[in-house]
Amino acid sequence: MKKVDIIVIGGGLSGASIALGLVREGAGKVVMFDEQLPTQRLSRGNFGLTWFMPKGANSPVYARWSRMATMLWPEFAAKLEEESGYDIELEWNGGAMHAIGDEQFQAYADSIDTLTKTCSEEGLDYPVRMLDREEFASMIPGMKLGDDVTGAMYSAEQGHVNPLPLLGALRCAFQKKGGEYFGGLSVSKIVPNDDGTVTVLTSQGDYQCDKLVVAAGHGSTRLLADLGEKLHIYPQRGQLIVTERVKKVLHFPILAVRQTMDGTFMIGLSTEDSAYDPKVTVEAMKSQASGAIKLFPELANLNWVRGWGAIRVMTKDGSPIYERLPGHKNIYVIAGHSAVTLAPVKEKHIASWILEKDEAPQISHFSNGRFNV
Repeated sequence: MKKVDIIVIGGGLSGASIALGLVREGAGKVVMFDEQLPTQRLSRGNFGLTWFMPKGANSPVYARWSRMATMLWPEFAAKLEEESGYDIELEWNGGAMHAIGDEQFQAYADSIDTLTKTCSEEGLDYPVRMLDREEFASMIPGMKLGDDVTGAMYSAEQGHVNPLPLLGALRCAFQKKGGEYFGGLSVSKIVPNDDGTVTVLTSQGDYQCDKLVVAAGHGSTRLLADLGEKLHIYPQRGQLIVTERVKKVLHFPILAVRQTMDGTFMIGLSTEDSAYDPKVTVEAMKSQASGAIKLFPELANLNWVRGWGAIRVMTKDGSPIYERLPGHKNIYVIAGHSAVTLAPVKEKHIASWILEKDEAPQISHFSNGRFNV
């Protein structure tokens, strides 16, 4: 039996962000397990937006939580790159959601009013404004807008990253600070002990820890079922398509279209109920391509070279789950999507909460138990 202070089950963006926060806070011996199932590699299928707009339209607390996360992003990225030596390719140049037609344009404008008031209640700004078609076009002179685009919702305080080096940087910094990472390791069972410690049975031996963090995406459902806890998440497939490399002309991301540092265009705005099947489909690719070309007609002239799918971890209300398991005070559950956007608050606030040093007031609103009605 190997004994450690904290085990994090799940080596994706969520688990790695929390694990890094734990070792930065001096949590002792922290280990991270990553099963690496091919159907659950969401962190490698991510669009890469560091984005708060317009998240939380129906959840004021989530709106504030997302805004807090993006406010932390520039400093978080700089520190992570310094510690790891990775370039995570953060472009903090803003971001937009284009509108098709006057009705959608007005709906976006109304959402800005609502979320500005929501964030101001906790002393947070909401730096988002509407751009008419002319101003939107002037900000992307290297591309021509489609005829149906009426304008866009825009914020200068968000951007995008490359999720692959981001994941590598988180794991690297975690290990450089003394954490241990185990890839290809399967967890079979979680066993709470009478003294408050937790035993974790794995394919590479058994471990005992003082605190356990379960952040294994859809793999968490099986592990928690044995403890009598139903995790309220469901799978949702998203698909992405990427083009050949061309000259960089789009300098900030649109919700469904972004251009990476190496010149490839990426599109992705599909949602499908497909259980745990990550394959790509012609129907979704056609739909996404059609929408992207409606925004930027010249995309029809590019070679689209690759597509892939990934299975999101979704909740019924779209907000994350942060839960200290009832009856097991040393077992913590983390689940939900937006792992890129929320990485800084997980590294800072969730790690502090787990160590019982400080608890951000938003955390209590995101319990798994809120769905037990």
